[in-house]
Amino acid sequence: MGAVFGLIGVIVGAAITWLQAYWTNKQATNKNARYLAIRIVCILDKYLVDCAEVVKDDGLSFGQRTPDGCLAPQVKAPGPPVYPDDVDWKSIDPELMYQILSLPSEVEGGDRMIKATEDISGPPDYESWFLERKFYYCQFGLMAYALSEKLAEKYKIKKKTYNNWDPAADLKQEFEKVSEIRKVKHKQFHDFVKRHLG
Repeated sequence: MGAVFGLIGVIVGAAITWLQAYWTNKQATNKNARYLAIRIVCILDKYLVDCAEVVKDDGLSFGQRTPDGCLAPQVKAPGPPVYPDDVDWKSIDPELMYQILSLPSEVEGGDRMIKATEDISGPPDYESWFLERKFYYCQFGLMAYALSEKLAEKYKIKKKTYNNWDPAADLKQEFEKVSEIRKVKHKQFHDFVKRHLG
C-alpha cells in the first residue's frame, strides 16, 4: 500500500514539475510574441507612411519640373521593410509569420516590375513609371497596414492614431484610381495590337 502511495506521489510530483515548466515556457513564448508584435507593428506603421509618401510623389519639386521640363521622383522608394534579428519568430502564429516574412519578397518583385517600366516610359512625364510605382506602393502600404492591424488585434497593442490624415484610406482611394487608369491603358494597348497585328 505504501508503495502505491509512493508511486502516486512520484507521478503527482512529476506532473506538477511538468506543469510548472509548461507554464513558464508558455509565459516566455507569450512575452516574446508580444515583444515581436510591438517591434513589427512599429516597422509596418512606418512602412505604411513611407509608401503613402511614394504614392503622393507627383514628380514636382515645390510645384516645379526639372530645368529640362521633366518630372523627376522627389521621394525615394523605401524598398522592402527590414525586420529585426533579435526577435523569436517561432513565438507567433505560423500563418501570420509567413505573411509578415513574405512581404519583403513581394516588394522586391514589385520593384523589379517598376524598374522594367523605365525602358518603356519616356520624358517628359515618365507616365508609365510613375503609374506603376503608385500601383505597387499602394499595394505594399495596404499589405503592411493589414499585417499591422492583425498583429495589434492578436497581441492587444494600442495602434497609433493620425491626427488629420488616414494613410490607409488615402492608399485605398489612390489604388482604385490607379487601377482604373491601368485598366484603360492596358485595353488601349490590346486594341492597338489587335488593330495593327491582327
